[in-house]
Amino acid sequence: MLLLAMLVLFTGCGDDDDEGVKSLAQLEAKTVNCITTTDKVLTQGPKGLTFQAKISLAAGEEWCSFDPASQLATTAGGAVGEALPLYLQENRTDAYRSAEIAVNYSSGYSVTLQLWQMPYTSIPEEQEFNRAWGELPEYREAADYIYKTYNTTLVSTKYNDGGYRRNFTICFDRELRVAHWVAYPLHGCYTQPNVGRTDAWAYDPNTQQPSIASSEQANIIDSYGTGDARGHQCPSADRYNTTQTNSMTFYATNIMPQNYRFNSGSWGKLEIKMREWAPLVSTRVRYDTLFVVTGTHFDGRTITDRSGKKVGYPDKCWKVLLQQKSNQNKQIWECGADELKAIGFIFPNSNAGENMKLSEAACTVKEIEAQTGFKFFQNLDPAVADAVKEQKKISDWPGVY
Repeated sequence: MLLLAMLVLFTGCGDDDDEGVKSLAQLEAKTVNCITTTDKVLTQGPKGLTFQAKISLAAGEEWCSFDPASQLATTAGGAVGEALPLYLQENRTDAYRSAEIAVNYSSGYSVTLQLWQMPYTSIPEEQEFNRAWGELPEYREAADYIYKTYNTTLVSTKYNDGGYRRNFTICFDRELRVAHWVAYPLHGCYTQPNVGRTDAWAYDPNTQQPSIASSEQANIIDSYGTGDARGHQCPSADRYNTTQTNSMTFYATNIMPQNYRFNSGSWGKLEIKMREWAPLVSTRVRYDTLFVVTGTHFDGRTITDRSGKKVGYPDKCWKVLLQQKSNQNKQIWECGADELKAIGFIFPNSNAGENMKLSEAACTVKEIEAQTGFKFFQNLDPAVADAVKEQKKISDWPGVY
């Protein structure tokens, strides 16, 4: 399909309005799984504007429309500020499919959005999980696992468009009260402008679904009460674009018990390096998004929080990283193994991890798969994924020694 060579989002044209509200149109989700049947076009701009939208599909396709009763309804409009629903048919084919939505404002602003729907998979229908995001591990069913994606609205900057984006996704264990992993993209749109650290320690308030009861979360409000650090899986410093975006990183579902010396030692040094590897400085030409999974390994040890709840204590903490070698304006699944780089890091969650060299902690992603049982890079071609997961090329990651 020729559309596979096109960008996910084309740059809009037209002047910014004179009321201080940036004109912007975007999709609620740019990539959806094979069983997703709804999406939205989100619009913003000064009051009084209207817009028209038109869907373009490949020849012979009728799977995306503005009317649930008619796949031929490919044009619609409304007032700027309103969400325009999209209705999709499930994708039962073995190929990605794509729709272009051209949005034109009465002010002259225009943008072409691109929606991707993933090919058919065997993921259970009750799980709205399987999306074409480079960081997501493969879904693994277990009675105590809850999969949840936290979404946020980012503000636009001179270099990056804001809008409704994923913040991070978790695989949370209700019995351990700790996430087995937290997956997230790292890019400058999440860190600029820098609103700083909120320190808003809290239970997940469940303003987004699925709900995770506070009784199933650890009490991290003041501390664990055990002398252990409250360790972020998605780091606070990776999410400075808005106060709300940063506050989510302080939810108990994103926090794990960590040895204080390790947390402030080699673990913190790795997180600083990751922000150097990601394209955070918008005025410099950098490579594409850094896809990250941070996770835990348990050997049976638990601690008791301030509320008397048992909390799993990781004996090891790890990270899996995936990135394009250069910004080639490709989707991650279009890349070959020679166009990608990957590496893993695994540390003991103890005093021994404090001064551990990053090169000592470095490993292949295959090694982390073997230790954790989770499978990574599910959205890559299997042969590409296998090759990339065998990589451990230190020179690809400056500062690892």
